[in-house]
Amino acid sequence: MKHCTVLGVVALSVALVVGCTVVKEEKAGTTSAPQGKSGGVEITMYTWTEAAEEEANEALLDEFRKANPDISVELQNAAGSKEPMAKLQGAIAAQVAPDLVSIHGAYFVPLASKGALLPLDDYLAKSQDLSVSDFNERLLNLCRHKGKLYSLPRYTSVYALFYNKALFDAAGVPYPDKQEPWDWNAYLQTARKLTRDTNGDGTTDQWGCFIDFWEARLYPWFWQNGGDIFSRDRSKCTLDSPEDIEAVKFVADLLQVHRVTPQSQPKERNEGREEFSSGRIGMYMTGPWDIQALSEATQSQGLQWGVAPLPMKKRRATMLGTENYAICTQSKHPDAAWKLFEFLMSAASQQFMAEKLEKMPSRLSVINGPYVKGDTGQGRRVFAEALSYGVDPPNVPDWAEIRELYQNELDNIWIGRKSAAQGCRDAARRINQYRAAHKP
Repeated sequence: MKHCTVLGVVALSVALVVGCTVVKEEKAGTTSAPQGKSGGVEITMYTWTEAAEEEANEALLDEFRKANPDISVELQNAAGSKEPMAKLQGAIAAQVAPDLVSIHGAYFVPLASKGALLPLDDYLAKSQDLSVSDFNERLLNLCRHKGKLYSLPRYTSVYALFYNKALFDAAGVPYPDKQEPWDWNAYLQTARKLTRDTNGDGTTDQWGCFIDFWEARLYPWFWQNGGDIFSRDRSKCTLDSPEDIEAVKFVADLLQVHRVTPQSQPKERNEGREEFSSGRIGMYMTGPWDIQALSEATQSQGLQWGVAPLPMKKRRATMLGTENYAICTQSKHPDAAWKLFEFLMSAASQQFMAEKLEKMPSRLSVINGPYVKGDTGQGRRVFAEALSYGVDPPNVPDWAEIRELYQNELDNIWIGRKSAAQGCRDAARRINQYRAAHKP
C-alpha cells in the first residue's frame, strides 16, 4: 500500500496533539488485527471508504498510534455506501457493534432514533479541542435527534456543476459563472449546444449533460423550484406538489424530449462519474467526493474540468449533506472511542484530508481558513459558498423503508413507463399510505 509523503507525515505529526494505536489496514472489506501494549484498551473503528481514503486514514491512524500506545484500534472497512451501512445495521442488531463508526448522512436519523448512537453533548462540553461553535449550525442540525447531538460531520457534502472545459471550448460556449448561477433554461440551451454526433454516423456520441435519476440527485431540482420531498414537519410526502412534478418533468425531458443526456441506469452508482471522466459529457452534477477520481482522469486522460454552482429556477439550492462520525451505545470503552473521535475531528486531521483527497472540511476554522485560502482550482470556493444556500436532506427515521417506494416511481418515469405527474403522484400516495399504516 502506498504511503503519504514524508513532508505530509511530518507536517501532520507537528499539528496533531492526540492519538491512538492502530494496525495497518488491509484490503477493503477486510478487518485488521489489533496491536498495542498488552493490558491496553481495544476498540473497533468502522469505515466505508475506497482505497485512496483507506491510505489516508492509515496515515492518520499511524500518528494516533504514536501518541497513545495503550489504545489499540481494530479498523474495519467496506467500500461502497448502501452495503456497508447494511452491514453496520446488522452488527448493531446482533449486539456486535463497532465502537466508533462513520455513518452515511441518510442513515443517521434511523440509527439515532433506535438508540444505537451515544449522545455526545457531555463529551463536547468537556472537550478542549471540539466546540459546536466551529461548525455550521445547519450541519449540526443534521447531527441532532430530539435535541441531542449524536454525531459530528467528518466531511461536508454539497452538489455543484462540474463541466468539461475542452467540450465548452470546442463548441465556443462560455464556461458557467462561478458566482452567478445559470437558470434552468440556460442550462438546457448549453446542453443542447454541447450534444453532438462528432463522427457523422448518425448517433450521438457527445452529450451535453449526464443525469443520475435517483434519490438525492433529484433533491436540488425540487428545492430550486420551490418544492420539497416532505412537508415542513416531515409528516407528509409532498412529491405530488406542482413544484415537484414540474421539476421531475424538466429533468426527465432532458432525456426523453431534448435528448441531451444518455440513458443512464436509474440506480445509485458511479456511472455518471465514469462517463464524465471519459471526456464525452459536458456537464455533471456531483461533489468534492469525486475530485480524487476526476484528478486521476486528468492525469491519465488529460481531462480538464471546472466547477460552478448548480443552475437555479425560483431560488438557489443544493443539498447540504454530511458523512458523520459517531460512537455506538454498545461500546465498552466510550472514553477511548471519544479520544479517537476527537483526533479524527481535529482541525489538523481535516486539513490533512482536504490536502490529500480534496475532502471538504466541516469545521468552519478549516473551511474559511486553509481550505479556501489554499484553493487548488478545484472548486473549493464554490463548495464553501454553497453552504449558505444548502438545504437539509429529508432525513426521517423511516427513510430506509420508504426510499424504495420513491425510487421505484423514479425508475418508472425515467424509462417512460409513467409520466412525471403520474409517477410523482403515485410515489406520494404510496409513501403516505405506508407511513399511515406504520405509525409508531
